Amino acid sequence: MRVRVAGEERVGQAVDLRSAAVEPGQLSTALADPSAEWIDAPAPTPPHDAVGLLQPGMELDLRTALAAAGRSLGLVAPQAAEITRLDREIASIEPNSPDLRAARHRAAEAGADVAALEEQVARTSGRLAARREADLPTEAVQAKLDDLTRKLTEAETEQIAAQEALEQAEAAAQAARDARARRLSLVDRRENRRREARAWFLDALAEPFERALASLPGDVAPTPPVGFDGPTLTGALAVARIADLSTPVVLVDGPFQTAVEARAALDAPVVLASV
Repeated sequence: MRVRVAGEERVGQAVDLRSAAVEPGQLSTALADPSAEWIDAPAPTPPHDAVGLLQPGMELDLRTALAAAGRSLGLVAPQAAEITRLDREIASIEPNSPDLRAARHRAAEAGADVAALEEQVARTSGRLAARREADLPTEAVQAKLDDLTRKLTEAETEQIAAQEALEQAEAAAQAARDARARRLSLVDRRENRRREARAWFLDALAEPFERALASLPGDVAPTPPVGFDGPTLTGALAVARIADLSTPVVLVDGPFQTAVEARAALDAPVVLASV
């Protein structure tokens, strides 16, 4: 790790920046960002999201953190293959909902056009019949009737096409609803498998977690993770000690006097910081 702050360069696996004006959250983000120009560090491993920034009162989902720690050590939960398969299946489902409003509007408009033209054709046909009965000229009325009849035929064709398009859109909408329901079912199944996997990691890492707690300074009694109710910082420190961490963790107000002591206790690269 190499850190450049206020014109000074710090290098090593144990760096103390408590006297530097660096905000801990900004420091943790920069450590995991390969584009950060003022800091160089290895790429983060999965546990970094959970224990990359260690400070009193921090939020910690111990099950998720231990699962990430286990994966960093190469452990594979029995549910991993099914979770991967479900990930692929969920990603392949992309419901494409059609614009039913537009299809319905087109069908309704086409139906209204046909109804209006049918009325005009009937009215004009009546006028034509009346003129013939009165022995009056019919050429103009006949021409108008022919034009209306042509327009009615075109409108009826459009109505058929609009109705077919609406039926197709409704079928596609139903298929999209079915796909979304299928996707939700798969997501629910995946979440169940993930919970089972986290429970598996919780059991698999129970003893390492107790040993990690026992090695830390303080008066927290070693307990399995399922029964741990101590400070979240203490739990996170135990996870950090178990995990394979390549990117340095940022520790604020921890139980260690020096960065070297923290590095040795956590068996991970450490940066001490202050708020």
